[in-house]
Amino acid sequence: MTTLTTEHYVCPSCGNEFDEKIVVSFMHKGQDSDFYPHYLGLNPLPYYLVQCSKCSFTAYPEDYSEGQAEKFKIKADKIKKIQSLPLAKKLPENALKFFITAKIYEEVQVNPYKIGNLYLRASWCCRASENRKAEIEMQQLSIKFFKEAVEKTTISNPDNALVVSYLVGELYRRLEDRKLAREWFENVIESIIDPEQQWLLELAKKQAELNEYLLN
Repeated sequence: MTTLTTEHYVCPSCGNEFDEKIVVSFMHKGQDSDFYPHYLGLNPLPYYLVQCSKCSFTAYPEDYSEGQAEKFKIKADKIKKIQSLPLAKKLPENALKFFITAKIYEEVQVNPYKIGNLYLRASWCCRASENRKAEIEMQQLSIKFFKEAVEKTTISNPDNALVVSYLVGELYRRLEDRKLAREWFENVIESIIDPEQQWLLELAKKQAELNEYLLN
């Protein structure tokens, strides 16, 4: 089950001091083909991030630490501009938190792999809210940054490159772009040589077959 705790934070953007609940632990059983976990008990996604109660600056808990906060000093009016974007206004509340963080990460030029992950999680929140239109837009943004991460090899752990490539293929499949999904799945299938990634090979083959028949 999901366990939460309350921590104290100082906003890097406006200096506001506040308390926020964050995730300590969670459990899940199974996951969707884009790795969205089926959580047991309370959905922890809304508690992955910390949002300032005054200016709505949003980031991961570690981004508030003394060592990280300096690079996240974004003016409050910039956050207001993010919130006023037409796309932001379409998003469910939980997805909006990931969207704001992704935009802040874009602003300070964080690794595109991390940005892609934020948009992926925003798409999960949209799916949980049954907002397919918003989910599609988050998936498209996730693809953009995952592709950039693969192309620039900026993923911290090189072993993750094929997992990210698989995700690009799976997101294209979910967007019903069979051609691009096929290309990314084939790249994963042809590139795997590590026995420890056999699970990924089997998953890519399965989703590639579903892609050919437009099955979800």
